[in-house]
Amino acid sequence: MDTTTMLDMCKLANFPESKHITILGAGIAGLVAAYELERLGHQVDIMEASPRIGGRVWTHRFGNEPEAPYAELGAMRIPSEHKYTLHYVSQMGLDDKLCKFVTVFEEQNAFMNIQGKIFRMKDAPRLFQERYQGIYTDNRYSEKTQLFAAWLKTIIDTISPGNLRESLEQDLKSHLMDELERLNLEPYFSEDGETIDLQGFIKDNPSFRARCSKALDMFLGDILVETSHDLLQLKGGMDQLIQRLVSSIKANIQCNQQVVGLRVRQEHVEVDYLVNGQLHTRHCDYVLCTIPFSVLRKIELSGFDDRKLESIHNTIYCPATKVAFHTQQAFWEKQGIKGGASFSGDGVRQTYYPSVKFNPERGSTMLASYTIGDDAQRLGMMSGQERHAYVKNVVSKVHPELQTPGMVLDVASIAWGNYEWSAGGCTVHWSDDMSDESNYTISYLEAARPQNTLFFAGEHCSKYPAWLQGSIESALEALYDIISHRQLKKSTTQHPVTKKTNVKTLQNNQHLEYPAA
Repeated sequence: MDTTTMLDMCKLANFPESKHITILGAGIAGLVAAYELERLGHQVDIMEASPRIGGRVWTHRFGNEPEAPYAELGAMRIPSEHKYTLHYVSQMGLDDKLCKFVTVFEEQNAFMNIQGKIFRMKDAPRLFQERYQGIYTDNRYSEKTQLFAAWLKTIIDTISPGNLRESLEQDLKSHLMDELERLNLEPYFSEDGETIDLQGFIKDNPSFRARCSKALDMFLGDILVETSHDLLQLKGGMDQLIQRLVSSIKANIQCNQQVVGLRVRQEHVEVDYLVNGQLHTRHCDYVLCTIPFSVLRKIELSGFDDRKLESIHNTIYCPATKVAFHTQQAFWEKQGIKGGASFSGDGVRQTYYPSVKFNPERGSTMLASYTIGDDAQRLGMMSGQERHAYVKNVVSKVHPELQTPGMVLDVASIAWGNYEWSAGGCTVHWSDDMSDESNYTISYLEAARPQNTLFFAGEHCSKYPAWLQGSIESALEALYDIISHRQLKKSTTQHPVTKKTNVKTLQNNQHLEYPAA
């Protein structure tokens, strides 16, 4: 169902009653829900626990000037097939800001660091034999099979967390080399025979994915998106979408209102929250909760059924860490790099270059490190100063220009796994804990299942985890469910009732746990 169809159904359905909905969370899911609910004649309140609006859309600007360089610490790409996201880009008048996002493996002048050997991506095939002796020493396989397996290993190693890199290594040794040898690989090599079309290969050969470990099979779907040639970005920053949504919403967005308890009653929901250390309670007819389950499971929950509690406590989150450098100049452009990403290795993984131009007088930026999984967790455990120094040291092996005095003007980073208001980068469906894909389908449907008049939305409630598309789609589905819901007896108040309780007293009495800052 496309966006227009879903919203038309809401408008045409016989739901004349105007409702009052409290939305928990001012990320993309909460903002889209508020925008559409108001358009349909409903009243909303928006409560945000953190001091900022936008959730995991976070554009960091190195300066206050309109032309200041920026880096995306959160969402940075929009796949061209994500129609929900593009619908709101258009609705917010941002079509003219859409431009191509040059992604990993698209820039042949970018660098790779494999086992300490640094070379250009375009030179990779000539060095694979030296680097991947385990693949090339088995004479049972053709040169095409060996080269294809080497590229596959490189792509997986560049993007995936450690457990999946190990999984591919085991799969190649045990049976995947045999499977590649059986298949006709010729159509998936470039004209010069040195690079591969992984997109076409995976789409045309489902039997290959079926023979991978289940976690690796499901992660390959993510790799197809990340290596797509059809990724888009918003020139000027992804936070423009957030800003336009906020300006289109009438309701005030109340920041610094941390939810510490949710009680589901038969006809309403009670929300406990803190403001300046004092506990307040709001009685709500309807609540749309977009709080990540990694955070929600750390607060007091009452009136939830066992299946829902199991979903909240067992939804798997993957850490993600980003480190961005504000540089004096875009020195990589002198090396022919106009975007895309290098593979810097050593726990730093991907280094992205901007594919939009900044005013050279303001310098430029590079996303020096983008990691997920175990690599992100290691970086996240460092202090900010240690993290920045480590990343600079590692990336300097590829780009020694970073050590030039004054080249790095400023640094910004976020460890989403340790960030208090997310406690994770995103939900994942390729964990080893997921024995098959149907379990994941059940998982996200269960995550989205309401509890009386408490509804749920967010990327964790969708089949598009980690993408804006998932957050938006789940918000629209929850919106329809809220509008179509009929209460047997309408509760009478939405106004907060203040309890003079200090936050420390609350923690001592209720033994609440809070995510690490």
